[in-house]
Amino acid sequence: MKGVEADTKTLLYRGTDIDGVSIDPDRLEVRGRSITDLIGNVRFSEMTLLVLGDTKTDPVALDHALLDRMEAVDPEHPAALTAHAISAGGAGMPIAAMAGLCATTDADAAPLRTALPSLPKDAEFGLAVTAAVPGVIAAWRAARGKTRPSVAGAGFIQRSCGLNAETADVAACDLKVIEDVMVGWTGGFGPLPPSVMIPRIAIGTGVSVQHAVAAGFAAAGPLHIGATMQAVGVLAAAQSGDGSSTDKDIASLLDHMLASGQMVGGFGHPLLNTDPRPPRIRSRAEELGSVHPIWGVYDKACAHMQAKANLRPNVDFACGAAMIAAGIRDPGTAAGLAMMARSVGMTAHVLERKNRPAFGVRRQTARDHLNSFPTGWL
Repeated sequence: MKGVEADTKTLLYRGTDIDGVSIDPDRLEVRGRSITDLIGNVRFSEMTLLVLGDTKTDPVALDHALLDRMEAVDPEHPAALTAHAISAGGAGMPIAAMAGLCATTDADAAPLRTALPSLPKDAEFGLAVTAAVPGVIAAWRAARGKTRPSVAGAGFIQRSCGLNAETADVAACDLKVIEDVMVGWTGGFGPLPPSVMIPRIAIGTGVSVQHAVAAGFAAAGPLHIGATMQAVGVLAAAQSGDGSSTDKDIASLLDHMLASGQMVGGFGHPLLNTDPRPPRIRSRAEELGSVHPIWGVYDKACAHMQAKANLRPNVDFACGAAMIAAGIRDPGTAAGLAMMARSVGMTAHVLERKNRPAFGVRRQTARDHLNSFPTGWL
């Protein structure tokens, strides 16, 4: 995508060949394809290969390989043991995940390279991190007294969510919606998001691919991906005993949050006027026949926030609803799974950045353009 003319309304393929965002209209792209069009039309394994720029690897083989490596991260795996130990001390999901994922080794990556010989160079190291995330989340949950349920699902994403669900009673259609959500999380903003920028910077210092990707989990704060945690909390709080909610219930909750100056996680966006992913995810829930009552709560919350604060939902809020429908009511678990999907984009950006100069440019270029450094982004 090099050579695409840059203007003030686009970051499409500026500094990267992978993905980017444009505004007016708001659009997210991965390698020339709209994220909105991809949601519901590709499986997570297909999306992973698209993000990586891999046209040779079979997506079914990739899904099987990821699932195999996920199952290898049992409670005795070093990544799970590390995450459990950190979690027992009170660490939250992002820190526990980052610590555990740093314990993945070349031995975790080697089977991926063997099973998928046509993967881009070093991609197996990042994918080993992706595959380890569900087991690391399960270890974090175990340290907090949560069990490992068994929810049937087709493939890596659905099994990953099933491993960390609160209940085994999850409709197949709701697991399919989760896969659509994960497709939407993989990329679309170029190097701009903190969860991508940090790994790109980290790999420039010479750390391993695993280390660089794990570093991206440190960016899961309440304003970035961690907003999924708040979205799950708000949606769960708005539900009544039967899982539904009235307009009055939701209005009261949201009005209280707004009046007290609280941020309602999952609404608004620092760049986009309208995040194109939530409408597509919501329509997918309808297309697939989901009848989970959380979608009614979601619709009422979106309508109230639009009327009261002129704020539209972002992907965090849609993700929160989809997670609850799939039996994932724990906010930290939801954010961890969202980061798992984003780790694919992290890996692609790490591999792209890996062979560039240590700090992005040569010394003379840095000296010539020192005054043009965009400090406003920091």
